[in-house]
Amino acid sequence: MNKYISFRHYIVYPVFMIFIAFYSGCCVNKKLNNPQKGETTGISSLKFIDEYVIPTQTYFDSTIVGGLSGIDYANGKYYTISDDKKRPVRFYELDLKYSQKGFASVDITDMTVIKTEEKYIDPESIRYDKYRNHFFWTSEGAVRKGVSPAVFEIDRTGMPIKKYDTPDIFKVKLDKTKGPRQNGTFECLSMSVDTGFYWVGMELPVKEDGEEPKLLETNSPVRISKINKNTGEVDYQFAYYLNPIPKDSKPKGKFRVNGLPEILSVDDNTFLFIERAYASGYKDGGNTVRIYKVDANGATDIKGIPSLKKAKFIAAKKTLLFDFETIRSKLTKDIVDNIEGICFGKTLNNGHKTLVLVSDNNFSMFSPQLTQIIVLEIMP
Repeated sequence: MNKYISFRHYIVYPVFMIFIAFYSGCCVNKKLNNPQKGETTGISSLKFIDEYVIPTQTYFDSTIVGGLSGIDYANGKYYTISDDKKRPVRFYELDLKYSQKGFASVDITDMTVIKTEEKYIDPESIRYDKYRNHFFWTSEGAVRKGVSPAVFEIDRTGMPIKKYDTPDIFKVKLDKTKGPRQNGTFECLSMSVDTGFYWVGMELPVKEDGEEPKLLETNSPVRISKINKNTGEVDYQFAYYLNPIPKDSKPKGKFRVNGLPEILSVDDNTFLFIERAYASGYKDGGNTVRIYKVDANGATDIKGIPSLKKAKFIAAKKTLLFDFETIRSKLTKDIVDNIEGICFGKTLNNGHKTLVLVSDNNFSMFSPQLTQIIVLEIMP
């Protein structure tokens, strides 16, 4: 009996455990190196923490703080770009102090002028590239004036480094049935986890691909492109379907729109996308804003497809992650404003990461609007 126990404990069990460990290790490595479609990426839900509103007519360095269309976080600071079409083209540095309980303070600490001689600039997004210690930013251009959208690289002082070639399908065409739509171009920018690339996204479909979003039903795919930083060429491109416009204007038939104002890369195949729809005539701002978790695993590479209208392809999969309607009552005057910027923020004391979002108040040109900064906790 003792010999049997000794043999079992000292020979059989160790060999068995080695086999189990080896098999488990192989399975774990296979799972890590070959993630399956639909697997978790560490974001199960989002929880509202707090909102801060920058007062209208706030000035810094003789510039009015508004039109904040993009935001990013680096080295403990937040950087947000203004879409002011007037000079100076600029971005601000913010110091945001917050915890799980909410904001402690929000301070504008610096402003950088972007040196450019480009005409008809319409800044929409800004991202910090930690590998180059540079910033990337997008301009929507001005389609009606024949100016194509573009992506620019600048140093930390705002000096130009490079203007990237715009892929042909996104350039303004003489043929008005083709090319981008006015105010529907490069709203979206994200640095890729693959360090040699960045992602740029269209707010609306190009005319070759589909229609502007409509009520109830729509066929509105937008292109999301992975661009090589060295060559400027499209490495990979996938389609994402916009939702129909969720509600009509008041009165009916007036201005309404839906589009993609920003994207954020989680890993090389997973993203967070903001969809923002607007309908005029509502006292609460008329915006419908949602965050989708987007899975591009298995999505067709469409970079060689000139038109998506009759093409066969697989679009990225989208899953609703957060609807701002669920927190409307917690926001100033029940307003969900024109949210256009999103970035990963600091990590909370409980180890959870955060998302920081900012709204573009359009300098209140059309109606009173808010510059909102909203913080969400990422629940793993």
